[in-house]
Amino acid sequence: MPCTPALLDTSSNRFSPSVRIGNWYEDSCLEEHKQNVFKRQRDRGELLVEKARALFDNFHKEVVLNAPKKHLSFGAVVQIMPIYVNLCDVDTSDMNPALSVIINEQVVRSSQSINEECELTVAPSDRSCVRNSFRIVSGDSTDRTNEVLKYGQHFRFECVEPVDDPIWLYSAPKQCNLLHPIRTTFDSHKQGEVNYPLGLVHRSNCGIGRNVPTAHSNWFCIHVDPNKRFESEGKEMPSNSPIVIVHAATNRNLAVENVVIQTLFGPEFLVSVQNYRNIYRRETWKNVWMISNGHQTNAKRVPH
Repeated sequence: MPCTPALLDTSSNRFSPSVRIGNWYEDSCLEEHKQNVFKRQRDRGELLVEKARALFDNFHKEVVLNAPKKHLSFGAVVQIMPIYVNLCDVDTSDMNPALSVIINEQVVRSSQSINEECELTVAPSDRSCVRNSFRIVSGDSTDRTNEVLKYGQHFRFECVEPVDDPIWLYSAPKQCNLLHPIRTTFDSHKQGEVNYPLGLVHRSNCGIGRNVPTAHSNWFCIHVDPNKRFESEGKEMPSNSPIVIVHAATNRNLAVENVVIQTLFGPEFLVSVQNYRNIYRRETWKNVWMISNGHQTNAKRVPH
């Protein structure tokens, strides 16, 4: 016997009018509850769109760099910029890439400011802001504000925010199980070995008996020309000039990778701590940086 619409549509016999009214009232109550929850979250600023807006406002807050000077000094707010980024068929001359802080999608709901869960990349920099500006501080407990930084002298990169418990840039060697203590979303490799990543740590969590030893946050700079490193040791370090930034604890150089990743702020480059040298034992473009204090650079942006 063929099926007919009258036989298939049995809802009229299955539910009475009172049941239908009950179902409609229940759906109406659920919708009203969703609207109330939405309004409460909106009033408290707990909506994801509001948190994302606060995140971008905090990270893109404009920062005034140190006044242009011939040499770098402690206490100066600067940008850490690679001299050259070598990408095939891509013109990076007008990109102005700089070391920057990013935040993962998983952390957006819990925090909208720079914290230890953030990671570091090299991102295009149209202007100086909170995420791509750092303060140079002493590598020990001595206050060296306004003292000139010298080649080979230890220092730290400090985020401009927060102020009450500053955050330092650091790296770390492998643990006994050959794993890195810094967990990152993306990794880069050199000859099959995972490069040392970069991380952020609060000053209160750095020191003896803390999460990170103080030495892991120390850096120093050397001359870009290996033949001039001995004679330049201890001399004043110029700003906006090619340099090699070395991590003191691992003796590896700060490096920008030719690997592009997608972040909340757009496509950016990976950054690591690894030595990249050519057959003449000279650092390649990945290890050559400059510390910029805001004025025009005289560095020659060509591949090494």
